[in-house]
Amino acid sequence: MIKWGLVLALIMMITGTINTISAKLADVSKSWGADGCRSFQREFYHPFFQSILMFIGESGCLVVYHISVCLAQRRGEEPLRAGEGFKPYFLLIPALCDLTATSMLYLGLSLTYASVAQMMRGAVIIFTGLLARVALKQRFQRHNVLGMFLIVIGLIYVGLSQTLPFPGDAEDSSSAQSNARSPALGSIMILAAQLIVAVQMITEQKFISQYDVPPLQVVGWEGTWGLIASLILNLVFFFIPQFKSQVDSVINDFNADAHVNRTDPLCNVDKLKPVLDHLENPIDGLLQVVHSKELILASVGLIVSIAVFNWSGVSVTSYLNATTRMIIDSLRTILVWGFGLCVGWENKNPRRIGYELAGFVLLLMGTFIYKDIIIAPAC
Repeated sequence: MIKWGLVLALIMMITGTINTISAKLADVSKSWGADGCRSFQREFYHPFFQSILMFIGESGCLVVYHISVCLAQRRGEEPLRAGEGFKPYFLLIPALCDLTATSMLYLGLSLTYASVAQMMRGAVIIFTGLLARVALKQRFQRHNVLGMFLIVIGLIYVGLSQTLPFPGDAEDSSSAQSNARSPALGSIMILAAQLIVAVQMITEQKFISQYDVPPLQVVGWEGTWGLIASLILNLVFFFIPQFKSQVDSVINDFNADAHVNRTDPLCNVDKLKPVLDHLENPIDGLLQVVHSKELILASVGLIVSIAVFNWSGVSVTSYLNATTRMIIDSLRTILVWGFGLCVGWENKNPRRIGYELAGFVLLLMGTFIYKDIIIAPAC
């Protein structure tokens, strides 16, 4: 049983890493879309379309749940079911929180480095702890306060690594810089997303404890409601104009791109601008995915990894414990960071890396202390 638990832990760490890498791979990939100009490969900037892909993966957990119920019944066992009085629409509010947080996370990830995005997600402990204190009247022990303090200091170090000017920045590769167009703004958006995640977690805790809902069913219903809401949101955003600065940026790239076939009637600003002038254009996003092997790989990776990650996370909690799940989630930051450095997604300035490393260590220590892995409550 322990060996199976360790296998699940490994699966969770790998799929969690793949999920973050897949989202970032989509952000840095280029393809042609609804404008029809094949010679102009532009960046994939569709954070709200990406949320659809994530919720497809999450809603798949509901299918897995029903399969597990059927298998349990065939074996003559009592399947896990929600308590009496539970209604699926109870999870609509957590699903809307998930949608908001996911969209903000993908926006932030498109602006900053993957490792920084992963580290900033550690702020969820701060927000969850404070909300639990207010909403659920949970009391803090001294090790909780110490852990939260270290997490705050760690977040400050990670934030400083993105905002302070360091000698040698000009020598950093242009590809790494282009992968993080506005690291400070991206970090702020990810921090704000963690506040929404905290509201989601507190709401989930209320319903799970009150109605004893199986975790896979929770994830599946949230994915289903989130998928419906994200489809509606994408439709609404299609009729809202895109920010002028975003449209102008792509058009400037088009005008400066020497590879564009200017003799192609589809390759002109008049064709391109109507495609870009939507806050979200899911049709363009889908066509860009279809026309790029990298984006197909990233999209499939995003859908499959989020489903397997959620399933393995729930299973790790069952076979081992929630503490192990938290440790695994922290350690995958190292894998994301290492991969980003290898492929040139990260800023390699030694001083910036030093600040990030210090921030990561403090975040890790704070998380372990808060979760009572290092310091006992008696302290």
